[in-house]
Amino acid sequence: MNQVKKFDLEYSYDSEVDSIHIRITDKYEYKESLELEDGIILDFSTEGIPVSLEILDISDLFSVDKECFENIENINISIDITNFRISLNLLIEVLIKNEIVNRPFSTIAKNDINIPEMNVICSC
Repeated sequence: MNQVKKFDLEYSYDSEVDSIHIRITDKYEYKESLELEDGIILDFSTEGIPVSLEILDISDLFSVDKECFENIENINISIDITNFRISLNLLIEVLIKNEIVNRPFSTIAKNDINIPEMNVICSC
């Protein structure tokens, strides 16, 4: 059975490059990064824990205006890691015309860097 880890998140949005950087609030030592798909980079600590997620061109990926990412209401991330794959599920709630809108995203990548099996749940 996979180990379940829960973390709190913080984020920053850079409108000039249209990227969001989401990271756990716990202290960690960076080890390596894995590009899950073009422009979606997941960083891992020396303990093999996913600690940071960077998404480039996020407004295109979520099909919303850049300004929406200055009004993020909530972020939830679930990462399921097995010996063979890393599955990322991301839900961002943004404010659009005074209405909270859910923007989900999912991707799966091969676990070719031997990250240990675990489930990670994060939110902010």
